[in-house]
Amino acid sequence: MFGEKKTRSKEAKWMVTFADLITLLFCFFVYLSLFNKPQVDLKTGFIVSENTISNLTDRLPENIVKGFKSMKGTYFDTKEMFTEKLETLLGQKQAGLYKIQILIESMATGKVEESAGVMKVEILLNEKVEEDLRIPLFFAGNARRGPVDPELCTMEGLMKNPKEIQEFDYVLGAELAIIPGGEFGASFPLCLVNDELYEEPEEILVQIGKLRGDVERGNFVTRSIIIQDDEPLPTVTFEIARRDLYKGISNITANISPISGVKTDIPLKFAGTAKERKDFRFMDGATIEIYPYTEKGTVEIEVIQDEVPLYATRTLIIEMEDNSVLNADVGKISKQVNTIIGAQEMKDCSGINRFLRENEAFASFELNASKSRCILSLPSSFLFLSGGASISKEVVVQLSSFLNEIRNRYELEGDAIRVDGHTDDVPISKKGKYKNNWELSTVRATNVATLMMENVGFNPERIAISGYADTRPKASYVSENGNRKSGRELQKARKANRRVELIFTRPTKKERTRKFFPEPNAG
Repeated sequence: MFGEKKTRSKEAKWMVTFADLITLLFCFFVYLSLFNKPQVDLKTGFIVSENTISNLTDRLPENIVKGFKSMKGTYFDTKEMFTEKLETLLGQKQAGLYKIQILIESMATGKVEESAGVMKVEILLNEKVEEDLRIPLFFAGNARRGPVDPELCTMEGLMKNPKEIQEFDYVLGAELAIIPGGEFGASFPLCLVNDELYEEPEEILVQIGKLRGDVERGNFVTRSIIIQDDEPLPTVTFEIARRDLYKGISNITANISPISGVKTDIPLKFAGTAKERKDFRFMDGATIEIYPYTEKGTVEIEVIQDEVPLYATRTLIIEMEDNSVLNADVGKISKQVNTIIGAQEMKDCSGINRFLRENEAFASFELNASKSRCILSLPSSFLFLSGGASISKEVVVQLSSFLNEIRNRYELEGDAIRVDGHTDDVPISKKGKYKNNWELSTVRATNVATLMMENVGFNPERIAISGYADTRPKASYVSENGNRKSGRELQKARKANRRVELIFTRPTKKERTRKFFPEPNAG
C-alpha cells in the first residue's frame, strides 16, 4: 500500500507540472497575439560591401562572417532574396540568429539620375491591416528640399517646371503615405528638379515617423537616396588673354560657364621674366576660387615697381594648372600674358638714357631707375687698371666729356649725387698699394668724385662718397641651385660687381633739428 501511495503521489505531481506548462504556453501565445504587431518598412536593396564585412567582423562569430563573404558585391533587390541566399550559405538556424544584423549592415544606398524626373519610394507592410494606414514621413540630408505640392509632384513626375523651384533638388507631393486597408504596401513620389547645373551627388534621407498603436516600425525605417548629377563639367577661362600692367593692385579673373553648384578651385602657375616677390606678389595665394552659383572668381596681384630699369618690361605669364583644376574643365583662354611696364611716375632719367644709346663709347655703362633715383653704373674695367684706383688720362677725357654732357640736364637739376665704389670678392694682395677692398673701393669713388668736381664743375655740396668693398654685389656669387659659382660664371659675376655707381637722387626736404641741451643764458 505504501508503494501505491508513492506512485499515485508522483503521478499527481507530474500532472500538475504538465498543466502548468500548458497554461504557460497558452499565455505565451496570447502574449504574442497581443504584442506581435504588423511592421512597416521602407523597401530597400541589399549588398554586402567591404564596409559590411569590416563592421561585422568583431560582432559576429568568425565562421558566420566567413560564410557570407561570398555574397560580397552581389546586389539583392529584396529582403527575401537576400535572406534566401543567406540561409543557403549559413543554414536556416544560423541565418535566423544573425540575419537582422547582417541585413541592417548591408542596406544599399538608393541612387537615381537627376534626369529621371521621379523616384518612387515603396513602403512595405508584413501583415495586412483592416483600415487604411497613414504613415508620416520625414526628410533630411544635404539635398535641397522644395515645397509640398500634390498637383506639382505626382507619380509621373513634375507636372511643370516653374522657375521658382530651380533652386531646389527635389519636391514632394505629400509628407504622408497611405497603405490602403487589406494591402501590403504603397509608394510615394520624390520629384527631381533637373536644373541643368553641375552639382556634386546629393543625399535624401527618408524616414518613417511615429505610427498608430496597432502597428510598429520595422528594422528598415530609414533609407538613403543619392541624386546623381548628369551634367557635364563647366569650363573656366581667363577674362582676358593679354594686357599691360603698370603698378598697384591688379586682378586676375576667371569666368565659369555655365554657373556651377559646387566650389571650383583653379590653381595658377607662372612663368616669364618677372620674378615673384621682386616684380609681383600674390596678395592671398595663387588659386582662383569660384564659389557656388557665382559667375567668376578673382585673385589679386601687386605689381612691384621699386627698382625697375628705365623703360624695361617684364613678362608675367599666368596659366591654369590643367591637372589640378577642381570641379571644372579648362576652357579656351587658359593662359594670360601680362606685360609689366616700368612705373609711370619714376625718376626721369631719359636724358642720360638717350645719350647712352647715341654714343657707343659708353655702351658698357648701365642705367637703372627707381621712383627717386637714376643709378648710373660705370664698370671698373673702363675706369681703372686691375687693382688700381687712378683714372688714366684717356679715360679722364672721355668721362669728363660724358659727365659734362649730363651735368646740366633738366631732369637732374638740383639732385644730390652719391658716388659709391664697389669691388669683387677677391682679397687684396699684401704687396698691393691698398690694405683691403674697403680702402680700394673708397679711393676709387673719391677719384671719380674729384674728377666730377674739378674737371666738370659739379657742386661739391651735393656730392657724397661711399666705399662698400664687396658687400653689395650686383651679380650673385651663388647659382640658382644654391652652389657657389665657378669658372666663367664666377668671372662674369666678379666683373659685373667691380664698378663705381653715380646715384642721382631727388633732394630731401630740409630737416628740422632741436637742441636737447641748450647753452645756459650768458651772464
